[in-house]
Amino acid sequence: MSLTPAKTLKEELVSTKLESTASAQLANVATNNPFNVYKDHFELYVEYENTKTKNDPITSEVNFWKNNISKFEDLEPEFVLFWMRKLANANPKVLEDLKGSVNIEETSLQTLSDSLANILDQDLVVDSRYTPMFDVELESNTPLPYNHILDAKLNLNYKANVSQLSTKVNSLFNQNISQIVQPSSPGVAHGGDLVTDFTHINRIAENKTTLYEIVADKLDGAFESFLFLSNYKLNNLQEVIKVEFDKDVEGTTIKVDLKGDKIQKSKKASTKSLLS
Repeated sequence: MSLTPAKTLKEELVSTKLESTASAQLANVATNNPFNVYKDHFELYVEYENTKTKNDPITSEVNFWKNNISKFEDLEPEFVLFWMRKLANANPKVLEDLKGSVNIEETSLQTLSDSLANILDQDLVVDSRYTPMFDVELESNTPLPYNHILDAKLNLNYKANVSQLSTKVNSLFNQNISQIVQPSSPGVAHGGDLVTDFTHINRIAENKTTLYEIVADKLDGAFESFLFLSNYKLNNLQEVIKVEFDKDVEGTTIKVDLKGDKIQKSKKASTKSLLS
């Protein structure tokens, strides 16, 4: 089994409510069924969905978050992120009422900023700040005009074109500016004109373990979710497949999809059937 976090969509699969109660749905599936395997998440999901049918859905949802906030800490990161999204998209009135009783930023559902990954992983994608201006041939590294977060969102062709253009632009700039660059004085930070802090990237790499320890201490219960977000793209196992469930309707078993809608079997039309 890979130690790298994997994105699987299992939280979306298990978040399917086919019965009014969790116990009723669990009673109709095998013990190795995902609903039973991830029972803790499923029971929370059914309770959450049922808040929408109450006379006062706002108060009902507020109570749901207040009463279950500690339970999210025991879930896998992939499920915790599911609930983070649910809370972030909650009705503004729900979030307002929660402020008086629960400090979300001290729980496992706290907001995770992109800046965290950007700060910790600056050494993974190097920009011109870390390129010596006297390096005309860019032998130290190829500076790129975007950070690590954007790097994961760009396709290979786009990144290849950007890298080629960035190399030409920065090489030409360094060639022109190198005539007026003054070497920095040993032991003096920025001890010269137009000297980039090209050794800082080495300091980031050397102190990354310490930085992660600080972040882990600050995030506490949300740190595992942060690690998941930072690494799951290396092991993306998401696959859209056809999912069917058996549902008992007044003694008759029917096939339903993830939305609980009956699956209609398509019939092949023929000239004979159309004329009959």
